[in-house]
Amino acid sequence: MTDIQLNAEMNTSLKYVGDERIPVLVIDNLIVNPKQLIDLACSNENDKQSFQQQNSDYYPGIRKVTPLKYNEQVSQLLCLFKKSFSLPNANKAELIMSAFSITTTAEEQLRPIQMLPHFDTAADNQFAMVHYLCDEKHGGTSLYRHKFSGFERISIERFPSYTQQIKKQAVAEKLHEHPCYIAGETCLFEQIYSVEAKMNRAVIYPSNALHSGNIRPQMGLLNDPKKGRLTISSFIVIS
Repeated sequence: MTDIQLNAEMNTSLKYVGDERIPVLVIDNLIVNPKQLIDLACSNENDKQSFQQQNSDYYPGIRKVTPLKYNEQVSQLLCLFKKSFSLPNANKAELIMSAFSITTTAEEQLRPIQMLPHFDTAADNQFAMVHYLCDEKHGGTSLYRHKFSGFERISIERFPSYTQQIKKQAVAEKLHEHPCYIAGETCLFEQIYSVEAKMNRAVIYPSNALHSGNIRPQMGLLNDPKKGRLTISSFIVIS
């Protein structure tokens, strides 16, 4: 069994970005041996689930569940999360989803919702974590502001008006006629912050922040974990 361990010498940095001062936590050297994780992504031995498309979550690629040991280790970062995200009374950090993820969808196959920054939930206590198991050439992650509304986070209160407006704008802009991954500012969105990919780097931010991967299709969108844009994507509920 692979012994996945947090790196005692990890480096952390915290920034507040945008008009809404969204907290973005970056952890470098998260795991002692990231090669172990890459090997696990490549392995099919004793796996109950292999890489496959998950159409329900609109991820433009394939995913495979991470080992329980990984989830347990990330949960041990509770104290860091409490301090970084101003949640002093929290008692638990629970990973409700964690999966190896490889971006593989060609641009011409993208649906309009996959061409826009998105949010994962309107809840305030859920956070998204992207753990890069690839280098900077595959592209990192960016946060965005919706120009029309000025929203950078989509709360429960903002959800109805935002979703109605963005649907109208997507139709008006005829996104389906020009499929592409978002890469910086567009007529609908302004990029407010970007984190570069780096091997064994993790970036954590509120799940209701508008965000998108900096996908670079010119890299080939390979489905090989050792050559493609391999990350671990996780949702963490802090309560």
